[in-house]
Amino acid sequence: MKRNGFKFVIILLLALTLYTAPASAGSAQRTLPNSVSPNQEFQVAVNVADYGAAGQVIEKLPAGFTFVSSTLPERAVTKNGSEVSFLLMTERSFSYTMKAPATTGTYKIVGILRDINKTEFSVSPADCSITVSQSSNGGSGDGDDDSGHSGGGGGSGGGGGVSAEPQSNVEVKELSKKTVTSGERVKFEFPQGVTCIRYVEFDAKKSMGKVTTIVEMLKGQSKLVSGMPEGSIYKNVNIWVGSGGIANSENIANAVVGFRAEKSWLEKCGADESSVALWNYNKAWSKLETKKVGEDSTYVFFESKTPGFGPFTIVVPGESIKVKSPDSTTSTPKNNSKSNPADDAEKPDKSFIPGFESAVTIGILGAVYQIMRRK
Repeated sequence: MKRNGFKFVIILLLALTLYTAPASAGSAQRTLPNSVSPNQEFQVAVNVADYGAAGQVIEKLPAGFTFVSSTLPERAVTKNGSEVSFLLMTERSFSYTMKAPATTGTYKIVGILRDINKTEFSVSPADCSITVSQSSNGGSGDGDDDSGHSGGGGGSGGGGGVSAEPQSNVEVKELSKKTVTSGERVKFEFPQGVTCIRYVEFDAKKSMGKVTTIVEMLKGQSKLVSGMPEGSIYKNVNIWVGSGGIANSENIANAVVGFRAEKSWLEKCGADESSVALWNYNKAWSKLETKKVGEDSTYVFFESKTPGFGPFTIVVPGESIKVKSPDSTTSTPKNNSKSNPADDAEKPDKSFIPGFESAVTIGILGAVYQIMRRK
């Protein structure tokens, strides 16, 4: 770890040590495939809640498994042997990628969530196992129909999902495979929860064999669209069903997309749940008929009717905003101090002296975390 990065972590840990908060009932839930192939890279999604102003998830990887990357900033991740630590501030979820060993077998993965008070909670499910098998398709279960994270398309019959999006603009993706039979309603589910899309469902007019559907959550505006709808953008996603344009009106009917939006984001935007809408792009943006279908403590769940697939965006009304391209240069955040963050880290701060109000400490936590996020 670089010297400056080390200082940032030390400052954060000092702040965590000094700050205490009311007792919480922290929770963390891990989602990963039931089985993978030897040497396969796959994704693990972790949903967290109620850990206070800051928290930490520590995952103990099974023997032979290798940590690859995560959706968190590099400076928020620490590797120590088989343990990987993830520092959290405002995150409700994150994901990480690891690589399976070459040796087949069933392995267990365990972890804990440590809240601001250093109280520890087991990451559920407590008895979590994953099977490395030569016959695995890399999905969340055995059999012909499966779903899971993937680095690309695949499949047979109706075809594997084929993406036209430059992969440099894809933050994370998840796939689902189903056998499509004429006269049946088919539902592609995405249980790992690494994107905001929960399922894709339609009536099959023709039999198409095994079909792969891919959902891509994007880093910025899709390279396949021209402009964006007016409003506040929650997420930009692509949905690809099969290959060769098989998901057309001759082959499918009554298609819907199930998705979710974070309550905290809606509150931040000052948006009413009824104003949330999914938009689809086909030469131009079209607002889809969207309805709320449920909620939990973290998310509101919606369903939209769609005439087809491709680029989508989730929008609430508001002023037109610019969605930054992942290739663009990161601008300096507003209200940023003119001083060098590394120099500031070296200066003693009175907020670390016992007796100062906890609100000051929370401010320091936020500032340090923002510094850690800057590349």
